[in-house]
Amino acid sequence: MNIHLLRSPELKVETYRNVLHLLQQFRGPLNFIECEEEILQNGPNGEEIEWESKEDFEKLKKVRFFSEPQLCSIDDERLVNRIVFPHKEVLKTWEQLFAECDKYRNQKRISENDIVVLLTDIGNKPNWFGGISPSMKNYFVQTSNWQHYFGSSIDIRFPIAYEVIVWSMRYFMFSTNEAIMNNIHKTPKGCVMDFCQDKSQIILKMRTADVCDSCMNHFIERDVPKLYSRQFFEILEGIRGAMTFRGRSKLFHQPSRLEIKGYTKKIFFTDLGGLELRLNPKEKALFLLFLKYNDGISLNELQDYKEELKQLYANFCNQSNPATLQKAIDLLVNPLENDANIVLSRINKKIKEAVGETLLDFYCINGERGEKKLIKLERELVNHKS
Repeated sequence: MNIHLLRSPELKVETYRNVLHLLQQFRGPLNFIECEEEILQNGPNGEEIEWESKEDFEKLKKVRFFSEPQLCSIDDERLVNRIVFPHKEVLKTWEQLFAECDKYRNQKRISENDIVVLLTDIGNKPNWFGGISPSMKNYFVQTSNWQHYFGSSIDIRFPIAYEVIVWSMRYFMFSTNEAIMNNIHKTPKGCVMDFCQDKSQIILKMRTADVCDSCMNHFIERDVPKLYSRQFFEILEGIRGAMTFRGRSKLFHQPSRLEIKGYTKKIFFTDLGGLELRLNPKEKALFLLFLKYNDGISLNELQDYKEELKQLYANFCNQSNPATLQKAIDLLVNPLENDANIVLSRINKKIKEAVGETLLDFYCINGERGEKKLIKLERELVNHKS
């Protein structure tokens, strides 16, 4: 079965790709398909509202599809200042969100057997974190405001991907919307069907990556193929493992393995859910050069590595004009220019955004002024795959 992940225009491309890549790592009958987002560019406008208080913002409203809310509220005073209230937010109705799914279906002639999931930063009128259409084939997951609930350290790929896979599981576990709600656990069990009186219980669900015995029976009763079930649980376990590693890395100061893949040398943090470090060609060439030389390189001596940098840059750059390519490398290695420092600063900023402050020191290119700069990561943690 194909699950088409649509990116609403306001959602950052990097966030969308990171969620997509996280889900695509797990092979099986569920295929997570990248959307062609230009179809969604002219979607319906939302309505701006103002949330007067934290309590109002975190309260879920009922919708006509169900008899009660299906997702989770929160009452955690430790997180009271995540969003300052009153807070304005643009909202759309469920009908508008599902209309965008149908628009994509119609224009791309998506099979009626496929699932379409809209990932959007836009809020929704009932103020839920995700929803399902009456047909059980269209879904949305709200991708914004996660830091309000979990704090700024949350890697938002995990809750977003978790919501996508849990909704997909529910499609297989139940035949109707009403059946989903009839089987919600109001008392938490550490199961994907927990009601969750506060959002912190979602963290528990994600870390347990479990389905209780009664809910497991729904897979059996509905005769869900084992290959689907296996893929569901592998994704849940993968999310749980990555979250656990990220949390423990703060305690043990433990770095993730680094994987360099293919001819284009894509860079992934293996133990952080396969998170990709996205660098432009010049940044990637410089990062890989420093990764190669354990003892570091002085920026004043960068010109000694000119040909090696040029070869790396040529592998990643689409520039067909040799003169333009040469000019870029000449600028980078010139000790009288500041280009190398600018590029290093951009690289380190992207690393920090990817792995956070705790793990930054392992991967950043750093050194005292006038001294050699190097990457501290132990090279046995680096794996090159062709």
